[in-house]
This record gives sequence, structure tokens and C-alpha cells, in this order.
Amino acid sequence: MSGTARRATLVVAGALSLLATLGAPANAARATVLDAKGFGVSAYGGWAAWTHEEPPGVGFALYVRSPAGAVAAAPVPLNGGSFEVKLGPRAGGVSAVYQRCSEPARSLGCTIYELPLGIPTASERALAIPDGGSDTQPAIWGDRVAFVRANAGNAKHPDTVYVWRIGGGAPRAIRLQASLGGREAHGGRWPKGLTGEVTALTIGPSQVAYVTSVLDGSFGETTLWYEPLGSRPQLIDQETGGAGGVCPPSFLSPMLAGGWLYAYLHACAPSDNPELDRLTRYRRGGAERARFTFAHHGDDAIGSVVIDGAGADWDDEGLSTLAPLSWKRIALPVAQTFCTRADPFC
Repeated sequence: MSGTARRATLVVAGALSLLATLGAPANAARATVLDAKGFGVSAYGGWAAWTHEEPPGVGFALYVRSPAGAVAAAPVPLNGGSFEVKLGPRAGGVSAVYQRCSEPARSLGCTIYELPLGIPTASERALAIPDGGSDTQPAIWGDRVAFVRANAGNAKHPDTVYVWRIGGGAPRAIRLQASLGGREAHGGRWPKGLTGEVTALTIGPSQVAYVTSVLDGSFGETTLWYEPLGSRPQLIDQETGGAGGVCPPSFLSPMLAGGWLYAYLHACAPSDNPELDRLTRYRRGGAERARFTFAHHGDDAIGSVVIDGAGADWDDEGLSTLAPLSWKRIALPVAQTFCTRADPFC
């Protein structure tokens, strides 16, 4: 099948999927299926983009939904793995940034690409980031791109987060908080000097937010951080998990919008209670929780939940969207820890 025919088929499939409706929870938000084979969604400025799984052995396509609601495959080649796409403002419009890797399963040999949206003649271009390396999990705001570069062989500091001005000099590494160690934790001693794997990343006009995951045997913690550029990381939220969990807890899809920091906690608690999951927004020492329950079970394979206008998009055995989304004020979540010291990485 030619590229043009393939894209036409995907447009039809995407349009038909919009007709499928999900059962709405008690809060009466209306949810519809965007793409039964979609995952890894991002949204900004009325646009949404995600990875669409083609038949086995074919690859993955990048799908885009316009502010008018039209769903189409982006005019870019198929990818060997997930695009890890993020949308953000760029030069008066909206751009998508994503990764292409020579070894997608291990995130090796990865290059970041940019695609302007809403411009019929636009095509993807590789971003020539200085100093080399395998660059993943890109996020864009204006002329800045944030991304993760792996530190091969460094178990305590496996990833570094960089911010780069497009077309400029060397990217600048931001500071990651490291564990202090030295106190008893779950029957042993929590190691010193761990920064953890960076599992999610976003950027705003003058700040970044990211998620780290630290494991020690069967115990671990996932932590949401906020960091003004040029300053120190600030702990926002943290969840611990152990051998009794149905899956590792994780904060998903951090997003900066309208003065809020959004993130979805996939709690994976031993009780298998989906109500422990929460989409939370944080601002100035306060927090609000979305009233919608995105998970059906505590161990659902949710990979992304993002704000999209007055609603939200998320993936759980396919990509769905809902609107409107209502919120309720909650007590500021208390960061969990395995230790007794005040530092989150004691």
C-alpha cells in the first residue's frame, strides 16, 4: 500500500473510532474512543498527537487530531517504536517533538525530531543537538527543548535531563536530587547517591517538571519534581511501592499549563483499588483532583493521561478522550518515604 493510501485508510479508521462511546462514570463526563490502537498521547493548543500501533511487523504511525477534530496520520515515516511525542508552542504555532531510535526496544541510538503542526508543507526535521548521545523523551516550549540522555553504566545516576536552545550551543544539564542514604529502610539501608531513572519530562516557559523512579531490590519510589530553570529541584509528590504491589507505582504525563502542574498517579496499590489512582493538579501549596476515574482496575496498563482543553485524553487499551472534566480540592498530598528523615530520598 502506498503512503498516501495508507494515510487515507488511517484517517477513515480514526474518524470511525470517534463514533464509539464509552460508558461514563457517575460524574457524567462524556468519554469517546479516539483510536483503539493509540497510546502515548500529548495535547496542547487544541491539538493532540499520539502513537498508533500498526499490524505486527509493520511499525508505528504518528497520529494527529486538529483543533477542528480531524484525525489523520502525520506526514512522517513509520517508526520502529513509540514516538514518545510531546506538543508545545513554537514560533506562533504548535510543534510536535518525538524520538526515532535505531534500537527502540532499548532506547539506543535515539534522535529527536520536530514537526510543525497545521502547516500543509511542513515536514519533520532532525534536531542537531551538540555533544552527541542517545536523546529521548523530548518536550518543547518556544525555542527550548528538554530531553533525557542516558548515562551508560552509571547505576546511581542513570539519566541526565538537559535543556537546549534550538540552534544554540551545548545543552545545559539540570540538577537532579540524589539520595542521602545512611538510615534504615525496609530492613536494610537505603543507598546513597541515587538520582533514579527519569521516566517522564515536560517543559514550560521557564521551568521543567519530571518524574524519577528509584528501585532498591523489590522496593522503590516514584517522585514528581518541579524545577525553575537555573534553580533547585522542588519535591511535589512521591509514592512508594513494594513487593505487595500489583505493579510499580508511577507518576505519568507531567504537564505545565495555566499556572498548574498536572500529573497522573498510577498507584498500583496491593488492594487493586482504582480509586487510589488520581489525576492531580498542583499550584502554590494547594492541590485539586479530577473527579473522573480513569482506571477500571488498579493494575490497568495506563501509560498517559493529559489535559486537553476542558477535558482530558488517556490511554488504557486504546486512546480515549472526555469532556468536561471537573475538579475537587484536596489536601496537598504528603510525600511518602521508606525512611524517617525529612529528605524524600533519605
